[in-house]
Amino acid sequence: MSPGGPGRGGVLVTGFGPFLTVADNPAAQLARAVDDPDGDPPIHGLVIPVSYQRGPDLAVEAARRLGVRLVIGVGVATGRDRVCVERFGRLVLDPSAPDVDQVHRDRVEDAPGAPALVSASLPVEAFAAAMGAQLSDDAGRYVCNAWLYRVARALPDLPVGFVHVPAEGMEPARLRAGIAALLARGALLG
Repeated sequence: MSPGGPGRGGVLVTGFGPFLTVADNPAAQLARAVDDPDGDPPIHGLVIPVSYQRGPDLAVEAARRLGVRLVIGVGVATGRDRVCVERFGRLVLDPSAPDVDQVHRDRVEDAPGAPALVSASLPVEAFAAAMGAQLSDDAGRYVCNAWLYRVARALPDLPVGFVHVPAEGMEPARLRAGIAALLARGALLG
């Protein structure tokens, strides 16, 4: 165990659960597959709801409670054929599709002065290269985008990133390789 108790210095990986026509979300499968709280480093896999409010809130709460050094969100992009690491979360959303709470949103937040764009705060190029993934400038206009925007803003002192996987998912070893590359570079805080 790392100094400071269980989970200290570890990694949080959140994966979205079922939504719309995706009954068995590969993002949830990946979060469960990499969950290893006793590993070195500890990896905490957490399945979260496809909810504009609850998904990011649960990620932020878990990151703070566990004292992790890195937070990675995972979601499915059914229209993509490869793994993508997202560079940005955008303020504007597509209000046509509701989340699992039946909420429609056209903006991530309504606060005056909210930035139009929030960058992922981990080294996206190194992370993508280690996983053999593509970089993406478009996290969509749904809950995945809202997750990156909100979690990166709520945890400004932690490296935060987001990975989109295709409908067939991704091998857990690829995500572990990306995490290991970031840790080996000394790219993380703490």
